[in-house]
Amino acid sequence: MTQEPGYTKLQISLHWAIAGLVLFNYMFSNAMEDAYDAVLQQAQPPGVGHYLHILVGAAVLLLTLVRIGARFISGAPDKGTTPGDKVAAGLQSALYLLTLLVPALGMATWGGGQTWAAAPHVIAANAIMVLALLHALSALFHQYVLKDRLLLRMMRPR
Repeated sequence: MTQEPGYTKLQISLHWAIAGLVLFNYMFSNAMEDAYDAVLQQAQPPGVGHYLHILVGAAVLLLTLVRIGARFISGAPDKGTTPGDKVAAGLQSALYLLTLLVPALGMATWGGGQTWAAAPHVIAANAIMVLALLHALSALFHQYVLKDRLLLRMMRPR
């Protein structure tokens, strides 16, 4: 029996950790919005939820950099050549880019005082969620409709 191409345990762990952290920060972003509004009004930010948002965002950035490094070192399954495969590769690249860009824009806004970066940060965070949903639905389609076992590559280490 031939082994299906897949990812290493580290790559799989990073994938799911980043996905969970991105979802967490998106679901609990109101604390950061409230804190940012308070700072713009030169008031003390309420609570401490914004600190958690910052910490999680920094973790997403760091873990994404580690994941990219692991991809270069350990490789990844070959990409297909069909138009659908090319769309999937583009989607994956966009997700990598956004998991770098969203935290960078957040840091520029909060830590760097660059108010211009606030709106792009929010737009990019929304884009991550839309693309992640498409990514997840595509993986489920492959697993349960096409039955090509594609989803297992991100669940079982090679």
